[in-house]
Amino acid sequence: MALTWVSPTDDIIVQEGTLAYNFIASGTISAGQVVEVNDTMKVRVDPTANDTSWIGVAAYDVTDDEYVAIYGPGNIVRCKSSGAINVGNRVAINSLYGHVGVPEAGVTNGAEVGISLETVATNTSVRVLLL
Repeated sequence: MALTWVSPTDDIIVQEGTLAYNFIASGTISAGQVVEVNDTMKVRVDPTANDTSWIGVAAYDVTDDEYVAIYGPGNIVRCKSSGAINVGNRVAINSLYGHVGVPEAGVTNGAEVGISLETVATNTSVRVLLL
């Protein structure tokens, strides 16, 4: 099953633990995608996602050079799953589209970003506590 990006329909922020921070988008970013820092005060969806430069999850859809609010560690947010995820699983960035997945399931190779707060199927919205 090929993954595609469709933003979650509910609000991205579920519960604020810390504030969102404003950055400038490098390219198109969709609500719920995990992003990384890639230039001075700029963020992008990382096509490789295999490092630890991720900083959070985009609050809404933006295009190149627009400001975007990013929710970082300490917040509970909605992301998209790249595979089946169980409640309590640690999740990491999938290299496709900024999804999150379970490293042990072989569906992700990126940096760990949080803990799943619910059980979900592939390519669905999942609530994650960002770490």
